[in-house]
Amino acid sequence: MFQRFVPLMFLLFPVTLMAQQINPENDAAALVAVFRDAMYLQRIDDDELYRDFRILRADLGDLALTEQQKAFWMAEASYYMARGFQALDTVGEVLDQDDDLRRGKFKKLQKSYSRLDDIIALYEESMDLAEASMADGRNARSVRLYVECLSQLSTLKTLGFLMSNGPKIQPLAEEAVSLNPDDPKARMILASRYVYSPSIWGGDPDRGIAMLEEIKALGGLDREDRHNAAVGIGFAHTMAGRWDEAIPYFREALTFYPGNIYAAAMLELSEAGGQ
Repeated sequence: MFQRFVPLMFLLFPVTLMAQQINPENDAAALVAVFRDAMYLQRIDDDELYRDFRILRADLGDLALTEQQKAFWMAEASYYMARGFQALDTVGEVLDQDDDLRRGKFKKLQKSYSRLDDIIALYEESMDLAEASMADGRNARSVRLYVECLSQLSTLKTLGFLMSNGPKIQPLAEEAVSLNPDDPKARMILASRYVYSPSIWGGDPDRGIAMLEEIKALGGLDREDRHNAAVGIGFAHTMAGRWDEAIPYFREALTFYPGNIYAAAMLELSEAGGQ
């Protein structure tokens, strides 16, 4: 029995190794998720996050990915690094920026970012990589990532850029959803228009809430999706002046990323009735 088992074990060993290496995208997704979660948790400063970003890019480069796969995951890494630089460090800074956002003062909002040029460069890099990842054909995740970056850049760059590119956001988000109707991140882009925009620019809090509730009902949401859905519903309630109804959603968001400064600031603002 033992004599039969030994050669069988050695036959199975390389098969096991091959199985582990058969889908390096799983490894890429796991590496990016760890980095993404660190960004949301905000337990390290920007310099340390950027160091982790450089390590992440090196690790992604070592995986046996196709060129298109590598371009996508590098694009994801750049996107989350840009988000990391965008994240404000104190509740007070978030509350000041929130006031500017609600008033549509985007120029003043831009000045709140100390690394605006770096943020823009990272989003542009992510867009270029997302485009490169579609060399073999358009796909939902790459279109969605491209439009996420475009949406961010539309509030970070010039008014001319917004006027030229803003109208592209909705059709691109709709394309991403058409390519994969079950992609929660793509559907959240469509919902965000109604959640975060003032009513004069098409905001509709109740419609946004309904869309986010539909997304939550899809199932298959990751940690980021659940956090963002909770924040979005909470924010929509604040836009409708329902501060008390917003409170449980910001508390829920903090269960996914405890210590997230944005969610903590919105909770504080809601508990104060928006004052």
